[in-house]
Amino acid sequence: MNFVRWDETVLPLEELCGLWNEEIGGDFPITERLFRQNSLNCPFVLSEGSWYVMEGNNVIGFIITKFTKDNEDHLPSNIGWIQALLVKDDSRNNGIGNQLLIKAEQALASVGVTKIILGRDFHHYFPGIPSTVSNIHLWFENRGYVEVNKVKDFYRVAPDHAEEIDTTEITMSELEPSEKMQFLSFMEESFPGRWEYEAREYFKKGGDGSHFIVAKYGEEIIGFVRVNGLDSPVIGPNIYWHYLFEEKVGGIGPLGIKKSHRKKGYGKAIVQKAINIAVERGCRHLIIDWTELDEFYQSFGFKAWKEYEQYEKSMRKI
Repeated sequence: MNFVRWDETVLPLEELCGLWNEEIGGDFPITERLFRQNSLNCPFVLSEGSWYVMEGNNVIGFIITKFTKDNEDHLPSNIGWIQALLVKDDSRNNGIGNQLLIKAEQALASVGVTKIILGRDFHHYFPGIPSTVSNIHLWFENRGYVEVNKVKDFYRVAPDHAEEIDTTEITMSELEPSEKMQFLSFMEESFPGRWEYEAREYFKKGGDGSHFIVAKYGEEIIGFVRVNGLDSPVIGPNIYWHYLFEEKVGGIGPLGIKKSHRKKGYGKAIVQKAINIAVERGCRHLIIDWTELDEFYQSFGFKAWKEYEQYEKSMRKI
C-alpha cells in the first residue's frame, strides 16, 4: 500500500474517477471533465493535504484538501476544506481513511487554518455530507467534527411551456456582453465573496454572459440568477449529476437580489424568468442546489431531492 501526494506524480485521473463511480456513482456519477475542473485545476487545492492510495496498480482511496492562500476577492481566510474523502468498500476498516484525514488535518494546521469544513469548498462537489452515505457521519463525529446545519437540493420536471411573470416594475433578460463590467460591479457591491468569485471565473474562462439572467430597475442591475447548462465554460453544481437523466438538465441558481430591493417579489419573478428560459433552451429537468429556502422553491413545484448534513471542526481540538 502506497500513499502518494497529489503533486508527486501524474494523477491517475481515470482510476480516481473509476473508484468514485464504483463507490458512489449511483447517486453522484462523476465525469473526468468535472473531476479535472474541481480537483485538478482548482487553485485552492492544498497538495500537501491531498493524497491518493495505491495498492498494486489500483487506486483504493483518496482525500482532497483545500484552503484559500490569501484573503483575495473577499474569500475566507484561515478556513480549510475537505472536498472529498473516499475509500474503496472492501479496503475499509483498515485505517486508510483515518491516515488520510490525519495527513489532511496536519497540512491544514501547518498553513494556519483554524476551522475545517466538510464540503462547501470552492468548486465543491457537495455542500455537506450526503445523507445517502451511511456511517460516515458518525465516523467524522468520532474525530471531532460537529454538525452545524442541514441543506437540500431540489428537483422538478420542467414545465411544458413558459409561465406568466407577475411584475412590470423591473425588466429581466440574459446578460449582454456589453453589460459585463456593470454586472461585476454589482456583484462586488452586493454579493462579494463566493458568488462574485464564481462570476469572475465564468468570464475569465470565456463565458459570454448568457448563463446569467439580470433584473433591472430602470438602468440599474438589482438582481441576478444563473441558468446553468453543459455549454457553460464552468460546470455549475446544480448540473454536476446530469448523467442521472437521459434528457437535458438545467440548473437554476444562485439567486440574489440587492438588499434595498428585497421583499418586493423580484426574487420570485427572476426565478420564474430563469425557468422560462431553461424551458426555451430545451431543458426537461430542473435542479436547485444547496439551499435552505424550502418553501420558496416548493412554490415553483420543486421537491426535495438530495439532503446534506454540514459539519465543521475547530483546529484547536486537533
